[in-house]
Amino acid sequence: MSDTVSIIIDWAIRIGVSILIFIIARWLSKIFYNGFMKLSKKTGIVNVQYQRTLKTLFNIAFYALAIFIIVSVLFKNLTPVLTGLGVSSIIIGLAVKEPLENFICGILIMLNKLILEGEAVEISGQSGSIVEIKLNHVLLKTWDGKMITMPSRSVWTATIIHFWPENIRRNDLNVGVSYSSDLNKVMRVLEESVNSYEKLYKDESHKPVIQFTGYGSSSIDFVVRFWVERSNFVNSSTDLAKIIKTKFDENGIEIPFSQIDLHIKKD
Repeated sequence: MSDTVSIIIDWAIRIGVSILIFIIARWLSKIFYNGFMKLSKKTGIVNVQYQRTLKTLFNIAFYALAIFIIVSVLFKNLTPVLTGLGVSSIIIGLAVKEPLENFICGILIMLNKLILEGEAVEISGQSGSIVEIKLNHVLLKTWDGKMITMPSRSVWTATIIHFWPENIRRNDLNVGVSYSSDLNKVMRVLEESVNSYEKLYKDESHKPVIQFTGYGSSSIDFVVRFWVERSNFVNSSTDLAKIIKTKFDENGIEIPFSQIDLHIKKD
C-alpha cells in the first residue's frame, strides 16, 4: 500500500513539475519575443511584417525544449519509451506525412522570406493580402473579403506574383480613337495628358510611354503606360482617363463606339 502511495506521490510531483516547466516555457517565449521585437525595431534586422510568424517560431522553439525536458522528468528510464517509438515510427511517419511536409515547407517559406505578412500577392490564381504565415498553412485574405487557408506545401511549390516588390508600379490605360483622327495629334495629346497628371511618377528609368497596339474593328488603339506610387495606383486609371477625355474633347479627337459597316450587293 505504501509503495502505491509513494508511486502516486512520485507521479504527482513529476506531473506538477512538468506543468510548471510548460508554464515557464510559455512565459520565456513571450519575454524573448517581446525583447527580440524591441531590438529589431531599433536595429532594423527583422521586417516588422513578420511579427506573427516570429511569435509562432519562438513558441515552437520553447515548447519543443519544454517537451524534451518534460519527457526526461516523466520517464527517468527512456529506453522503453525510445523502443516504443522505434516500433511505431513507421505508422506515425505515414500518418503525419502531409502535416510534416507542410511543417517543413512552412519553415522554408519563413527562412527564405518567400512572402511577408501584409504583402499583396497572387498564389495559384488566388490574389489578396497575406494575413498570417503559420508553419502548416498561410492565411490569405482576398480583395473581396474572403479568408483562404493555403497549405504551406502548396504555397512553397506555387508560382507567386508579388504585386508590390517596390513602392512604384506601372499602370496601363487602353485608348481608342477614330480612324479619321490625325495620329500625330493623338500622340501629342496623349503625351500632354499623361505628363500633366500630377501623381505621375517619373525618373530616368521610369518614363511614360505611348504605344500603338493595333487597328481595331472600330478604332485605332493605343496603350498609355505610366508609373505611379502604391498609394495612387487604384485611382490612377480613372484620374488619367478623365484628363485624356477632357483633352480629346478640347482638340476634337473622337473616341468611337463599336460600329459595323454593312455593304449590300445588288445582283
